[in-house]
Amino acid sequence: MRLPAALLLAVALTAGCKPAPSGPTLQAKEAARAGEVAKLTGWDRAFTPDAALGAANQFGFRPTPYAAAEGAYRSSGGPVMISSSGSAKPNRIAFAASGKAADKIDTIAFDLSITDAPGAGDAQARMADLVRDFLFQSKIDAKPIHDAIAEGKSAKGALSGTPYAIEKTADQLLVTFTRTGASAPANS
Repeated sequence: MRLPAALLLAVALTAGCKPAPSGPTLQAKEAARAGEVAKLTGWDRAFTPDAALGAANQFGFRPTPYAAAEGAYRSSGGPVMISSSGSAKPNRIAFAASGKAADKIDTIAFDLSITDAPGAGDAQARMADLVRDFLFQSKIDAKPIHDAIAEGKSAKGALSGTPYAIEKTADQLLVTFTRTGASAPANS
């Protein structure tokens, strides 16, 4: 009776043993990547997919993974309501990122759909704050463009060396940042 019990115990103990995984665990890889991203600042950080999508997620956009689509890499999030409104169609803002490579974003865009004209001023002001706070996470000062966004003024220029465009129509305000060195086809 002892021999069958001992054999059963030995089989049970060895059945649960698995060889140690080769290489670092997923948790170790994630910790290492978080350390790498933490060292990045400025536009290098802003145009890094996991950092940019993480920042967008903090503002409620819930961006899709940065993945290959239509000949480029893309992610989009939102739209989310940008200002409180009693309107049936409140103003909303969406986030988008695109690029030619999996490890670098070429274009980041914030797109405000103005569907509640009386609340447009408030929505533009909140969009300006959102863009400022998004860029602040990468230690980029958006003060030079904050007022133009808040007032809905079209403008083009460079913010800390990176090209930007603020485009305003009657029902849209679009703010776009394009990575220096990004090629034109990825920016469409």
